[in-house]
Amino acid sequence: MRKVILFAAVAIFLSGCSILFDENFVAGHAALERGDYKAAMGHFKTGCDENNDKLSCYNYSYYAHEDKDYEQAIQYAKKACNLGNPKGCGAIGYMYEIGEGLTQSYTEAAKYYAKACEEGLYESCEKAANIYENGLGVPKDLIKARTFIEKSCTVGIFSGNSLKCYEFGDYYLEKNDTVKARDFFERACEMRYAKGCAKVGDIYAKNIPKNYFKASDFYEKGCDLKDTNSCYELAILYADKKSPITNVQQTANYFNKACNYSNKDMCYKIALLYADKRGGIYNMGEAKNFFKKACDFGLKDGCSAAKRIE
Repeated sequence: MRKVILFAAVAIFLSGCSILFDENFVAGHAALERGDYKAAMGHFKTGCDENNDKLSCYNYSYYAHEDKDYEQAIQYAKKACNLGNPKGCGAIGYMYEIGEGLTQSYTEAAKYYAKACEEGLYESCEKAANIYENGLGVPKDLIKARTFIEKSCTVGIFSGNSLKCYEFGDYYLEKNDTVKARDFFERACEMRYAKGCAKVGDIYAKNIPKNYFKASDFYEKGCDLKDTNSCYELAILYADKKSPITNVQQTANYFNKACNYSNKDMCYKIALLYADKRGGIYNMGEAKNFFKKACDFGLKDGCSAAKRIE
């Protein structure tokens, strides 16, 4: 199982990049694919020893660790780390943290996790943060811990942690620092975390000064990622007659998307908007349409409201 999972991950990596890989690294994965573990290890070792290939070094370390050959695992992970492979640094940090093949040392673990973090491995940022947050073998330092957690969002070699970005956005929003909040929400959005896109849209649409165009851009990104609230809020922007982007057709388009993504409750909510004479989009035909959709999705109140309009 392990060879299949690792090979699949590398296949994705290879398909997404134009990087030239060491021939031993490639041969090693070809050997894994055909089930020749011994040959694979030979290729990875050669690639590391003779060509200083950081990927081969890490892979040799990984499989040596799987075989519980901790001496070899440590040696090659350290070499991978020194050659610039953050996964090698993270592996050494882990072995120091749990005392596997090395004398347990949170101090050393923190050093290696920090190095892995700096080189783009967001999981190690979180592990370093945990050590400093709890004062494990190092002086308790909440400021340093927070710095590492923030880096878990911002580092990007192996993709940052979009949820952490979003959580930091919320943290700064509660402190009324909309500039920092927007920055973290944007990062979450860039990593295709739809709720982050919606939050950026909210900041541009509901704070002073408003920027309808930027708000619509981020709501659209969120909606494309099937975030219901993004679709709904974008429709509201298009429905606002005071908005410079007023567009009746787009209002209907995004209300439809919001309804289809969220089903009955959102459909009913939209129907009520159309049925409200005090609103700017009063339209009983559309109200009936959305009440029917809510009904079709199983909401009895939607069925009753649709019948009353008839």
